[in-house]
Amino acid sequence: MAIKIDEAAIAKILDWTRPSRIVFNAPDGLLSQTRKLASDLESKYKLQAIVISDPTYGSCDTVDIDAQRLGAQVAFHVGHNVTVKKFGKITYSIDAYDDILFDKAILSAEKELKALNYNTVGLVAFAQHVNELDSASKILGRDGFKTVVGKGMGQLQDGQIFGCEFYPAFNIRDRVDAMILLGHSMFHAIGLCLSTGKPTFMLDPYENQAINVQKTAEERLKKAVLAIYKARDATKVGVIIGLKEGQMMTDQSIKIKSQLEKLGKEVQLIALREITADRINSMTEIEAFVQTGCPRISLDGYTFSKPVLSVPQTDALINLLSGKEIQMDLFERKNWL
Repeated sequence: MAIKIDEAAIAKILDWTRPSRIVFNAPDGLLSQTRKLASDLESKYKLQAIVISDPTYGSCDTVDIDAQRLGAQVAFHVGHNVTVKKFGKITYSIDAYDDILFDKAILSAEKELKALNYNTVGLVAFAQHVNELDSASKILGRDGFKTVVGKGMGQLQDGQIFGCEFYPAFNIRDRVDAMILLGHSMFHAIGLCLSTGKPTFMLDPYENQAINVQKTAEERLKKAVLAIYKARDATKVGVIIGLKEGQMMTDQSIKIKSQLEKLGKEVQLIALREITADRINSMTEIEAFVQTGCPRISLDGYTFSKPVLSVPQTDALINLLSGKEIQMDLFERKNWL
């Protein structure tokens, strides 16, 4: 069982472009494999290969500009399996799929589904497991369940979700009793649950179990709402513009700044590539932050000593400051950007 990088696609691009220097970036779980591949390609094609080993969390986190600064003619962004095949001037998206099977985890899920009388389920996966959606659907159908796989939109394939975009799942939520996520990722599972408002089961193919994430999602929602109330009381707010290539929402950030200022807040625009607790804590004069980069930063932000709100939370904050109550379905939307 292993994740397989589409090396044939890389070879095709290299045969066509004949670069002297290439750059890779990949998620942490693929970096070791990517480094080996880079070494193999150096020998085969007589080129220089550089692996950027900073974290990357999605197709919003490419390194096209950095690759050009490093003198590369071609860059490969590995493992996020999107429909868009090229980013920027020189970056190509390279798929990577995990060949692990979900058969036993599905059987575990079926017991839970039957006990709760859930007969129709939405099937969803993140990048590495999209290739298993058809097989999972057949197993569930064989055992008497109806499955629905939503159509892809934008960069998303059919049945695929990001940590910030949920179109294929959101668009079928009224047709299903529950959601099933193929893959062990609590962040994706919580996002799926909060976005669709449906009971969600995360299938772990390594432990062969199905995990109901409903309670965890509800706890995360409560923490997110508490952060909004804390931000309401802040006098000075920082609006963070993400500097990563696919996260630079400058116009949106300026709009939020204007909205908050009209509601009586003192607001400063800030730009960061990595939004970490250390960077947040260093800005002692700012009492709360909103950020337009990645919603995962806010939803998983346990280490922040100050509120750091995502876009859905920021919308709720603006409503709260305008005299409206916070709605507990604030995350029920197709995307969180």
